[in-house]
Amino acid sequence: SKDSFWNLKRENSFKSFFTARKGPTITMERKRELDVAFFKIIYMDYEPLSKGEREGMQDFASAAQPGYTLPCYNTVRDTLMPHALEEMEAILRDLLQNGDGLVLSADIWTSRRGHSFLGIVASFIDGTFRGHTVLLGCEHIQGHHTADRIYQKYESVLKYWNVQRRVIRVVTDSGSNMIKAFNLLPGTEEEAEGEVTADASSSAEHEEEDEEPPAPSQVHVEVITTNVETMINQYFTVSNLHLRCPIHMLQLAIKDAVKEHDNINRLLVKVGKLVKSVHKSTLNTEETDQLGVRPANACATRWSSQLRVIQSVIRLFQKDPLWQNKLKSNVANITLNQVCQLTHLVSVLTPLADLTEKMQKELGNLGMILPAVTEIKSLLTDDTHAALPMGIAAFAETLANNVSTRYGIYYTDKHLILASVLDPRFKTEWIIRDESVCNKLGEIRDLLIKEAEEMNNPDADVIRFWKENSTSFPRLSKVARIVFSIPSGSASAKRVFSAAGLISRNHHMSLKPQTLSKLVFFKVNSKEL
Repeated sequence: SKDSFWNLKRENSFKSFFTARKGPTITMERKRELDVAFFKIIYMDYEPLSKGEREGMQDFASAAQPGYTLPCYNTVRDTLMPHALEEMEAILRDLLQNGDGLVLSADIWTSRRGHSFLGIVASFIDGTFRGHTVLLGCEHIQGHHTADRIYQKYESVLKYWNVQRRVIRVVTDSGSNMIKAFNLLPGTEEEAEGEVTADASSSAEHEEEDEEPPAPSQVHVEVITTNVETMINQYFTVSNLHLRCPIHMLQLAIKDAVKEHDNINRLLVKVGKLVKSVHKSTLNTEETDQLGVRPANACATRWSSQLRVIQSVIRLFQKDPLWQNKLKSNVANITLNQVCQLTHLVSVLTPLADLTEKMQKELGNLGMILPAVTEIKSLLTDDTHAALPMGIAAFAETLANNVSTRYGIYYTDKHLILASVLDPRFKTEWIIRDESVCNKLGEIRDLLIKEAEEMNNPDADVIRFWKENSTSFPRLSKVARIVFSIPSGSASAKRVFSAAGLISRNHHMSLKPQTLSKLVFFKVNSKEL
């Protein structure tokens, strides 16, 4: 009958279901271990939360670990992610206690879906002279990016991590909203110095508890350190905790110089049109591929990418001076004379590109900023520039003036002065050649050069240098550890958004802002675990 047919079919279905369920089994402990490893694959390799529901991944899991069932989308989102977030935050809270003070880098980024995020990264060097960079938050900002909204997000992140009173400096770009937001900071020069002074005093108290008399060299260094600190406080002030990103300052100086020289601006526009015509045409792309050169893409927020575009175009002309004549629909015709001007322009901008690349190192490079600016001003105003074409020479002079003006604010910043003097690559040699500070820092030179010259000149690893000399110079090394915790730019915050951009690719467009923030948090902080 019809009823008996369906009863038999239902019975067979139940049997097949339970038969399929039979097979190898794994313990709950092993399952939790595999679940944690699977979630790590998701945030480390920019995979979607539904990775466990894909047929190929399920086949692989069955072959690799018979009896293991991959977690579904809801399990990853509602169970694995919250547990992993709780564990990672606990580890990072303990890690943040190892620094004498924290330096924050902040920046704003907008995703492909139009959601805006404020990234806040904390940097510090612990007692073993190991540098750490921790993402405190990638916070979703709704509405306009006003100073008040930025500051409120900043305050909430610091309160969540309970680090309000441990911030030494805050590094951001020179956007008007950022400047206004961090001018709201209650921290002043006295509070910023209080972090250093408190640490120094606690160190001194610890030394007084030791019954053994300090070595003569240590006493001498302590006297030097005290005198140096007194003189620096006399000559230099820090208006607040906010530090404008030196890398962004360099970009603004170059941008202003280009605007002031129409001939340079028009030439760069031509280069942009030429490169665009290559990228938009498959036939033009094939022509450049035959020459073995792919014109680079420019990024509006990174001036060094524009330099790479110019260099790639110059290489194309070196391969074939007539290559642009073979292009289809080329709207920009660059003459050989203009190619020569581009070559000279590259020679002017290359030292600044080298400085930008070095400043993007997260920690230990703050001391190179003022000496490098001194060297760049010398290079841009050197007599050898007399041989440059008139337009390029005038551009170099304008650029030197812009760099001097833009970076003038750093010559009144105590931390940058200290970093330059404590950096064994430069010591105080740069002071003699810089008229901006040579009169003010003469006394500091006399005091520190005696100690610095006794040391062998190390390699470029400043943090390792002070680690190796921390026993001989305990108080100076502690000051160096705090000062070199300050990054030479906000590049660490921009790296956060590079990871965010990879996570929010086209096949991840449905991610909610809160989920994206958590995945970025896992990805960036995974290196600290």
